[in-house]
Amino acid sequence: MNDARPKSVTPWPLELKPLIDEALDRFLPAENRQPEPLHRAMRYAVFSGGKRLRPQFLLKVAQASGLPAQELDLALRSACAVELVHVASLVHDDLPCFDDAALRKGRPTVHAVFGEARALLVGDALLARSFEVLAGGLRKDATRALRVVQLLACATGSLSGLVGGQELEQESALGSSVRVPESAASYHEMKTGALFETAAHAGAIAAGSNQTAAWAKIGRLVGKGYQMAHALTAMPHSDQVDIVLRTQLSDLSETLQAQIRGLAENPEPLTSLLDSLCSPLLRSASRTHASQSVVPGSHNERAVERNDP
Repeated sequence: MNDARPKSVTPWPLELKPLIDEALDRFLPAENRQPEPLHRAMRYAVFSGGKRLRPQFLLKVAQASGLPAQELDLALRSACAVELVHVASLVHDDLPCFDDAALRKGRPTVHAVFGEARALLVGDALLARSFEVLAGGLRKDATRALRVVQLLACATGSLSGLVGGQELEQESALGSSVRVPESAASYHEMKTGALFETAAHAGAIAAGSNQTAAWAKIGRLVGKGYQMAHALTAMPHSDQVDIVLRTQLSDLSETLQAQIRGLAENPEPLTSLLDSLCSPLLRSASRTHASQSVVPGSHNERAVERNDP
């Protein structure tokens, strides 16, 4: 006799951050594993109160693309790998040779606690670990996992990723060509946009979507939106620029919502996430920056404290 009862479907978690944090805890070496000081410092960097915005975005894209919750392994590995790369970039950003930041999210930066040399090793180790985490997905789905490995490598490297973006930022500090608008746009795309684009692309790949390129474009737009939000909340600017930025962010938010609804099988969780990020900025009154003495675009702009999520 055939059982005609419908198969149970595992629901997606309503809160993804605990799921991501648990996976990161599982994927990172324990503090008591040798070399212990390095592993303590790695965990200090990763569990620093971050919002896990990029991995949540990746998982929401996978969900929007129809990935069943019981098939989360590659998507979750991809999400954690993206987050490890992001954290590695923050650790390196904060180093004295770059931004020389003393605090991040209200607590001492990695190099301030563990020393400059170990902070450099922490960033290196997190980058390496990100690809180890992805490699674990080869056992179940080698083709999709290898595509994500290639995406993340590109988003990390010198041609179109974080390392190249860091070089452009360094040129900016030296008064070089990054002050040209085209170079500045390239810097933002490589330093900020690359990981958002990779997150969306990887989420769609993990879900087996046949619209991965379209999702990558959405990730690129989200990266632009993030940069606008950062400019609104962390960069000195006039009230006139404030109005322009808010208008651009509002237009971009509407464009994203429309594109996602036209593409996704299940758009609501993703559109809700993006709305929760944009709406507070669009509702809030213009910030007053007259009392800020930091020069826009200067190398010391973020030297005191960094709060990137």
